[in-house]
Amino acid sequence: MTPLEAASSSKPPVIGIGASAGGLEALQELLSSLPDEHNFALAIVQHLDPDHDSLLAELLGKRTQTPVVTVNRTTPIEGGHIYLIAPGQSLLVEGDTLVPGPFEMPRGRRRPIDDFLDSLARHQGTNAVGIILSGTGSDGTAGITAIKERGGFVFVQEPGDAKYDGMPRAAIDSGVSDLVLPAREMVSALQDCFETLPSVVNTVMSNDEFLARVTKHVRYRTGHDFSGYKKGTLHRRLAVRMSVLGISDPGIYVKRIVESSDEARRLVRDILINVTSFFRDRAVFDAIGRTHLPKLLSGRGHNEEFRIWVPGCSTGQEVYTLGMLALEALEHLDVAPQIAIFGSDIDEDALRIARQGRYPNSIVDEVPEDLLMKYFRSRQGGYEVSSKLRDVVRFSNQSLVRDPPFARIDMISCRNLLIYLDTPLQQRAHRIFQYALRERGLLVLGSSESLPRGDTLFAEEDRTHRVFRRKPGAPVKLDLPSPARTPADLPRHAEMHGAADLLSQPFAETLLKEFAPPFLHLSPSGDLLYASENAVRYLQMKPGMPELLITRIVRPEIEPTMRRVMSMRSGSEPVTRTLEGEIDGRPMRLEITRRMLPNDQQIIVMRDHLDRAGPADPSGSDGETPSAAYVHELETELEDARQTIRTTVEELETSNEELKSSNEEMMSMNEELQSSNEELSTTNDELNSKIMEIRKINADLGGFIDSAQIATVFLDDDLRIRRFTPKARGIFPFGESDIGRPFSDFGGTVDIDLLRQMCAEVIETGSVIEEGLDTTDGTTSYRVRIVPYSADGTEAHGVVFTLVDVTELRDLALAAEHSAEEARRSAIEIEALYHVSPQAMALLDADLRYLRINRVLAGINGAPAEAHIGKRLADMVPALAEQVVEAAQSVLDTGEPVEGLRVQGHTAGDEDERVWDTDWYPVRFGGSVEAVGLNVRDVTDQVRTAQELRRVMHELQHRVKNMLANVLALVNRTQRAATTDTALMEDLSKRIKALAGTHNLLTRSNWVSAPLRAILEPELTAIYGDERVTLRGPEINLNSRAVLSFGMAVHELATNAAKYGAFSNQNGSVSLTWMRQDDGERDEYVFRWRESGGPQVQPPDDGGFGSSLIRSTIEGSLEGNVTWTWNPDGLECVMQVPVNAVIENKNDDLFDLFQV
Repeated sequence: MTPLEAASSSKPPVIGIGASAGGLEALQELLSSLPDEHNFALAIVQHLDPDHDSLLAELLGKRTQTPVVTVNRTTPIEGGHIYLIAPGQSLLVEGDTLVPGPFEMPRGRRRPIDDFLDSLARHQGTNAVGIILSGTGSDGTAGITAIKERGGFVFVQEPGDAKYDGMPRAAIDSGVSDLVLPAREMVSALQDCFETLPSVVNTVMSNDEFLARVTKHVRYRTGHDFSGYKKGTLHRRLAVRMSVLGISDPGIYVKRIVESSDEARRLVRDILINVTSFFRDRAVFDAIGRTHLPKLLSGRGHNEEFRIWVPGCSTGQEVYTLGMLALEALEHLDVAPQIAIFGSDIDEDALRIARQGRYPNSIVDEVPEDLLMKYFRSRQGGYEVSSKLRDVVRFSNQSLVRDPPFARIDMISCRNLLIYLDTPLQQRAHRIFQYALRERGLLVLGSSESLPRGDTLFAEEDRTHRVFRRKPGAPVKLDLPSPARTPADLPRHAEMHGAADLLSQPFAETLLKEFAPPFLHLSPSGDLLYASENAVRYLQMKPGMPELLITRIVRPEIEPTMRRVMSMRSGSEPVTRTLEGEIDGRPMRLEITRRMLPNDQQIIVMRDHLDRAGPADPSGSDGETPSAAYVHELETELEDARQTIRTTVEELETSNEELKSSNEEMMSMNEELQSSNEELSTTNDELNSKIMEIRKINADLGGFIDSAQIATVFLDDDLRIRRFTPKARGIFPFGESDIGRPFSDFGGTVDIDLLRQMCAEVIETGSVIEEGLDTTDGTTSYRVRIVPYSADGTEAHGVVFTLVDVTELRDLALAAEHSAEEARRSAIEIEALYHVSPQAMALLDADLRYLRINRVLAGINGAPAEAHIGKRLADMVPALAEQVVEAAQSVLDTGEPVEGLRVQGHTAGDEDERVWDTDWYPVRFGGSVEAVGLNVRDVTDQVRTAQELRRVMHELQHRVKNMLANVLALVNRTQRAATTDTALMEDLSKRIKALAGTHNLLTRSNWVSAPLRAILEPELTAIYGDERVTLRGPEINLNSRAVLSFGMAVHELATNAAKYGAFSNQNGSVSLTWMRQDDGERDEYVFRWRESGGPQVQPPDDGGFGSSLIRSTIEGSLEGNVTWTWNPDGLECVMQVPVNAVIENKNDDLFDLFQV
């Protein structure tokens, strides 16, 4: 997870807290400062005794409102929770869950805090926080390093604030802590960090200029150039550092770096954090030790040197790992070459740890047991690298991409360093590796690293384990940058000039030249300040930039020994190593001695015991070499000395093996004892805290007993008095001296024998007795409660009884009983009223549940009265809930009645829609509204009658208006067509009569519909006879509009036939047929009027009134179509009308029926 994702994530920050001995007090202080509401998920890991239940959850739960949970099964991580490790189990993070499980290591070698924090770092990344509190040892140090490397926060308790400062000091010495502060201040610091983090992340991620300024000033202040590092790494480290400082303004932080070298160095330390361990990625080192090292070492001569280089070695674990593998491989060779393993880094603090070679006890989980016994010595609090392993390892402060590399290297292990560099810097590193390696030398990279596709410098040797082989060919030309000048360089130049001034004096030059052995004067960092004249023969300047570091300018024959001398710790005593070999063809046995000077400068003195020339003899000797006899004597003495030393060494080795075995046993016992001590210390803290709580409870109980106004008596299992309250003296004649006396010795105002028998029964059965007990005179009543008393929570060791004066309650109970009887009679009367009343009634409580309902309302609701009791109003009448619940709730809220609320719908008792008038009124108890009364009246019939009256009046008014409009339209049209008043009256009379006929027909059918034949027969058959009229077609019920339309149309056609057509001739006839026709596009009825036997007809010059009336009624009112055909023997009229216009009830406004 990137810093930006972590800052914007909704996931809670997961805070891993490690504590051991003395941790309870620190945890209580930390948790006491937690706010009541927060989003932190805190997981606490302690060293707990697996054989005892932990009181930690109980003790911590009293200090915070946050839920405290002991993790006994897989548990999702949630904010606002505290999680505790369970005794005898490990605790790990997997994704967003906490997973308990068995320990993999035996007791004494377990690292529960390291294991948890490491899993927290892997699964939560920048969302993780590590906190180390009081404890002994170093458990947790490796875990917080992993959290810091992943971009999380690390807090450590101030050692002075911790009861045991072992774990806090180990964590501080690791150099990864962000803040060191008292436990009570940690929560506030956490809140500040996470409040600042989002704005800091946005600033860092979006401001490349800010990043460039920071790297520039860091380079000036420290000499370390991070401009080639990947931005993601720098962003993460900068965001965490600025959040810790509470700085969100880029300018303020740049100013802080400019003004403070300490801040620049601190940022460098944060950037250089790198997690390392022995045999990290075990499969890789197994492959190196089993396959690659034996292959590289095969065929090497005794005088050859096999060289390994580990750039970015950090605190040295990987260097020592390769050292162990190389030494193990040598044991299988007949001829063993010399081994030299170089570790380099730019972090001087990490190199200091590497050179010391001291590591915590946690390495027992990393180093195989046989190698641990062989190459390490047990020391207080950890292990130290043995001299055998240390002799083949050398460490130096060297930048991979800035300083000249080592040469003639057989293997380079650069794992998980290149991932922090950008692409150009990675490419430069690849060229440096090619330059430093011998032909066919091996390069080992990390699991996330690889060479670019198409690389020409290396070939793949072992894909699985990321091992590459240098291809044959000349080394590439390197173009290394010049070292950056920093203020730290300036004192070195001052030292050089001071030394030159001193040694330029004539007397000093003469003294050093004539009498002193060859010597070198070095700065604290190992740079050459001065070389005596006779020491020059041991130096050899390399081409290129001038170099002052002593290990880089001595001759190659001396370099390994010089590096070893420089890497060894040197206090007040000098360090000496001897080298045998040749220089310029001359044998030498060179003794190199390094001594520290008071100002931290160093002096190297070199004595060649085979060079008898030495310094000039002041007596004027000619410097001749010693005689052969003298040399032989010295060689004999040397051989005797060697034999003596050899015998002594063998005896010491035997003794050492015995001591080592004993030491290992003691070490194992010590580890188990230390682990047990830590667990017992934790348990002791918990018990002490519990004892303090018990003392407080005991004091509170004593105060309660002394001040209690309840008569209480404690008796032991022999019914002897143990304790009593002052109130008991008013019932029993107890005195202070009566403690221990039998209870039966006393009298009292109550029946002592009965009370004693009840106490004996409680002791025997373990049950509780609670009964009433009156005084012997009956004036006072007590409620006696007798419970068994147990000192250890198991069987009863006595009893405790209390006597509470309930005389007043007795009197009140009698009064209440009388009132209850009165209320019961009233309730019976009300209940009877409910049952016999014809009015629908109910009573609802404050939750709108039925308290009472009568049979009338129950019948309306459609359920028995008893089924209503306890049910909600909305559940019994769900269809009416929206109308009634609001009214009932309003009565409860306001105390005001709601009267005359009309409710309309249906209930389970009647599927038809009904109408009710309801009244809702408050029912008060003690002045507050506690219930709602309900009266319901069914007004459905009244409402329907009123609605029917309104409908009839409206329909009558509507039909009269429409009929008058239609008549008026007929009058107007007939008037326009008539030629004489007589014709007008005759035509108008007939048409009104026809309209009236259809009107009567519709009236009889309530203006809904009428059969088609009922319209046709009065107009045709009844007038002209069956022999002249033929009607044929299916039965059709026409709607009201169609009845009027067809009635008028048929009337006009019959009138026209009588005047001009078939009916005007005695032999003429009319056929009217109809059928339903559906062609897929139009569903319609086709009405065909055909005349025959009449006079020959001709189409009119212009449309007559009749045809226009037919067209307007059929086409205008029914959306139909009318066609006319004038055949020689009579008229044919076809009317096509949509089915839905004929059948559907179109009883709407008929005003436009006859409008043109």
